Amino acid sequence: MKDRNVKGIIQSIIEKETDELMGISFSCVCGRTHAIPIEYLSVKKGAILEVKHQMDKLGVSGNGGLIYDKRIEGNIGKKVLQTLEDQGVFIKPYPVGDGNEILKPEIELSKRIADRIDTGTDYLISAGSGVVSDLTKNAAALVELPFMLIATAPSMNGYTSSMAALTDKGIKKTLMIPSAKAVFADINILTDSPIEMIRSGLGDIVSKSVCNADWKISQLIKNTYFCPFPYRLTAKTEPLYLEAAEQIGQGTDYGIKILTDGIMRSGLSMTVIGTSTPSSGAEHFLSHHWDLMALKEGKEKHLHGVQVGVATIIILKLYDYIRNYPVRKRLNLSKLKKNYQSRKSVHTFIEQQYGEYAEEINKEYFQKYMDWKDKKKEIEYIIEKWPDIWNELDPYIHPTKPVEEALKKSGAAVHYSHLGKTKDEVICDLRNAMFIRGRYTALDLAKDLDILDEASVKIL
Repeated sequence: MKDRNVKGIIQSIIEKETDELMGISFSCVCGRTHAIPIEYLSVKKGAILEVKHQMDKLGVSGNGGLIYDKRIEGNIGKKVLQTLEDQGVFIKPYPVGDGNEILKPEIELSKRIADRIDTGTDYLISAGSGVVSDLTKNAAALVELPFMLIATAPSMNGYTSSMAALTDKGIKKTLMIPSAKAVFADINILTDSPIEMIRSGLGDIVSKSVCNADWKISQLIKNTYFCPFPYRLTAKTEPLYLEAAEQIGQGTDYGIKILTDGIMRSGLSMTVIGTSTPSSGAEHFLSHHWDLMALKEGKEKHLHGVQVGVATIIILKLYDYIRNYPVRKRLNLSKLKKNYQSRKSVHTFIEQQYGEYAEEINKEYFQKYMDWKDKKKEIEYIIEKWPDIWNELDPYIHPTKPVEEALKKSGAAVHYSHLGKTKDEVICDLRNAMFIRGRYTALDLAKDLDILDEASVKIL
């Protein structure tokens, strides 16, 4: 009876509108208690006009600081700063950057922002998209101030997440951060954002069609924690933004509203768990690897969500290949043992491949590396449970075509060639992206079965 009551409560929560989820706390079928500490979310036209009223309700007052990218200072002045002042919110501007170069999401930069905040400041507000939001989150955590976020583009899903994705020594890190007090996403502002940033937002959240499968596969093979709630939470909005892809690409009010609701719900799926796993799997690892290669080679990187959208298509195809591979007929443990890399050889490869970034990559990868004796037992378990594994995984892996069609309709990148990459480059990237994170994903599974290179040639 208790379990039935819990399932009923969870279903009622899933059916709520996204803004109604703020402040909830509940016991879950996974055995944990989940909570969303954000107190207010507004996704609508005129959302920014609610800032002062909500500050009063939330008990936020005193001296504030507004953090934004100096490159969009003109827009911030007209759309945000003046609007806040008209409401009686007088706040000190803290522009970040030189106004020319693209801001980098670096931990060191967030520390410098924190150092600039005046003593006596009572709260911070971020006006920006992904990079500025994450920089503000970490800066606020460092100076122990409450903060609110004003979204200026629906380009990523981090507004409602309780974490910041920042680089440290070239490696993307996910930092746990106290949640924002409130998030304001004004459709009037978001529809004016650059179309590539809008498409980036769609690319970021289509990853929900596969990333929970990576989380599930980690549970099935590594016996790690898994909860079905985040997937069910985002499943409600997925058909809506896939259906509205053309309007999203056109930047219509309706399309932006659907997209923004989707990215907010996606962010909440991470907040309730306290990790990025419900919204970040092998497709994100591939994107992070592309970022690292761009940094290493001194090239300009593409928007995060644009890359994730392309990577999602690749990983969906990889899952199809693995699922249909005749493992029990073709797998040869003697050959696997012969090809299996020793701890020393992997360490040497990482040092040679990544140079100054190798130390951080080693820390990540060796969280999941196993010596052959243990890996052999794991592979034998995988072979034994092969049908059961796929029965468990199938609900979390969506067909490739609807995702691909949605990205096409929006005008977003779909193929790796749209990112200026060759087939040989992406084959290499798929081989190496697993080193970026300590989590087990489809990339690791394909590698363990010694079919990753074969699969890459076929699916790309």
